[in-house]
Amino acid sequence: MQEFTAIDRCRKCARRAVAPELGTLTARTEDGRASGRGVQLCESIWACAVCEASRRAEDTHELTTAALRWLARGGTLAAVVLTTRHAPTDRLDDLVCALWGTRQSVDETTGEITPRVPGAYQRLLTSQTFRRHVAPAVGYIGMARNPEVTRSQEGGWHPHLNALIFLGGTLDGTPAKGRVVGTFDPAAEDLEAFEGWLHGFWAGALRSIDPTYETSTECERADCKCGGRGHGVRIDVIRSPDDKALIEYLTKSGGETAASVMGDVETAKGVAAEVSYSGAKVAKGRKSMTAFQFLDRLWAVERDGLEESDAPGYGTTAQCRAWWLEYEQATRGRRAFEMTRGLARHTDLAGELEAYRYQEMHRRLLGGVVLTSEAHGQVAEAGSDFAVAELVAASLEAEVAGLVADAGGREDHARVVDEAGAAEWVESLAEVMAAKARQRAAERAEWDRLAEAGHGLVPCEPCGGTGHREEYAAIHGGRCFPCGGTGRVIGDDDQGDDDA
Repeated sequence: MQEFTAIDRCRKCARRAVAPELGTLTARTEDGRASGRGVQLCESIWACAVCEASRRAEDTHELTTAALRWLARGGTLAAVVLTTRHAPTDRLDDLVCALWGTRQSVDETTGEITPRVPGAYQRLLTSQTFRRHVAPAVGYIGMARNPEVTRSQEGGWHPHLNALIFLGGTLDGTPAKGRVVGTFDPAAEDLEAFEGWLHGFWAGALRSIDPTYETSTECERADCKCGGRGHGVRIDVIRSPDDKALIEYLTKSGGETAASVMGDVETAKGVAAEVSYSGAKVAKGRKSMTAFQFLDRLWAVERDGLEESDAPGYGTTAQCRAWWLEYEQATRGRRAFEMTRGLARHTDLAGELEAYRYQEMHRRLLGGVVLTSEAHGQVAEAGSDFAVAELVAASLEAEVAGLVADAGGREDHARVVDEAGAAEWVESLAEVMAAKARQRAAERAEWDRLAEAGHGLVPCEPCGGTGHREEYAAIHGGRCFPCGGTGRVIGDDDQGDDDA
């Protein structure tokens, strides 16, 4: 990915140590995986397979928990796929904008702002018919959605939305601001009417954006999975047959999980993964690929030396590079997984993500290898960082020194550590990062003090006065460290130079 991306932060992902004085640690966990510590990550959910896997795991955990809790409470779930008609000549950015809206843009010359235009998904959420009539009939309390992008050899780009809709709730107020006071089992005819309305609305919303994107609402194909309703919308309803067992499973009060609930647990996990994961999923062989499979094919041809006819996927290397950049530009700065307002509250998710992250960060490390900052950079530059992880996972960390030497480094820059050594290294990293956090807080306080004292402000060059570079937005909540999110930094009135 680093060789092909146009995003500077992604190009540096996992190449640098956050604490150069300590280096980096690759350690083995109890479940036999290799876990990295101390590397600077890009956190891109779209353009980096490694960071996507980490963030999607968090999303899946959160959504699985929400789904199980809702089923346990007596609610109903609907797994939904929403897509658009597409052709090989369609640009990905146009299709993406049709589904989940355009971006707000600012003319660099005039400063004129072009407002964001809602896509079909936003129009669904704001539809008055949906809010006032359709949603209450089926007990809608919210949904989680995640965009997915694949590219087929025959049909071109195929973006779509995977959504999990939470139904069967009785609300006091609106889904966003109200509270759930009970649950009920939506009637079959109401669910049928909801699906029929969704098919018609979705096709109409896409037609109003571009008539060529309008999806079908009828299908005469024999034995088609759509059941004759057309191909823009697919709905699968999920119910819980054993609320008591689910509650025991969630509260961990019932010993072994009852056999009757295992189906619900696996279903919830599977649906959550389907909604939460996108690029990491495997598409259909040579006929369809995800974005990261473009990179797999490029690696196989350009690094492993395979002929294009023998490499996984399809397309020339030039095409795969072009497709990757088109995908990167179309998704850059966009939200991936998200829940509608109120859903986390309705499913009691407060603190769940923080607890999951704490548990992941404090997994027991059985041993591993510490690389100096220099050695880590050499290994990463040589493309051997994944090989390091594989060796550590296989308890062969002693062989990592050979990889460092092959990458042009020194073998003594790789140090094998046992469980106690790994724990000590992690503790040292925590101390270094805490000290850096205190330093940043002191710098921000000094900026505030200078501003209050009347010192001048000058434009922040790293972010161009916008408050963040585009690729930093999703990572730092629209802020970058050099300017603290203000778009400006403290300077000297007389000199007018950037002080940061």
